[in-house]
Amino acid sequence: MTRTAISVFAVLFVIAVLADSAHTTQIIYRSSKQMGEEASLVVTGKVSGVRSYWNDKQTKIFTETTIQIDQAYKGDAASAVRVIQMGGVVGTVRMHVHGALAWRPGEDVLLFLDSYDVDRYRVSGFSQGKFGVERDPVTGEAFVTRPMLDGTEVLGAPARDGRVAAPTLERVPLDQFINDALNGKR
Repeated sequence: MTRTAISVFAVLFVIAVLADSAHTTQIIYRSSKQMGEEASLVVTGKVSGVRSYWNDKQTKIFTETTIQIDQAYKGDAASAVRVIQMGGVVGTVRMHVHGALAWRPGEDVLLFLDSYDVDRYRVSGFSQGKFGVERDPVTGEAFVTRPMLDGTEVLGAPARDGRVAAPTLERVPLDQFINDALNGKR
């Protein structure tokens, strides 16, 4: 192979790597215990509304999700909280943020939340602090699951079988998960 061919190959390789990483948001891994210690509010509830809007300068789109609170495990929560994140769709304009959370009205969630401003919150660990809550149809017991973090590279996640992977979570009983995350302080 000639030097020119090697140089062209090297440039194409770098471009391919950069193009792939351009569609990924990198976040630092936060364990449930870290989020439990740092979050100002830990709640379960149901998504009751989702709306996207422009900021005042019309340079960014935000999505605000309203959660009707079932139970607060940490912090003082009103009957509902508003959660804000960047990205969304207003009219025909979409602002996509890789790794941003999807919200569905009626969805049951466990949230670790940080204060954003006077009466709104953001999800702890960018998107790591949102968990699905599923109920066993026979016993009614609540279980926690982790949604897929598409478009997200989690840095510092625990190694599994010698590989670093995005954190996964099998169905864990809600009470056990909360107890572990809050070190029994609830």
